[in-house]
Amino acid sequence: MDNGIGIPDESKELIFEKGYKKDTKIRGMGIGLSLVKKIVESFQGEIWVQNRIKDDYSKGSNFVILILVLD
Repeated sequence: MDNGIGIPDESKELIFEKGYKKDTKIRGMGIGLSLVKKIVESFQGEIWVQNRIKDDYSKGSNFVILILVLD
């Protein structure tokens, strides 16, 4: 969870794609979240992002990871 600038709804799926960068001035290769998604999926899990404040993406994001743990 963070208090950053948030992620618009139209970008919420795109941020998990390899090479995605909202701003070309930002440094980095754009592989961080795509790598996290691959790792989570390798455990048959899911990852998604939600608005921290319902219906207001500009108030930050909440990244949710769901992994089933078997005993």
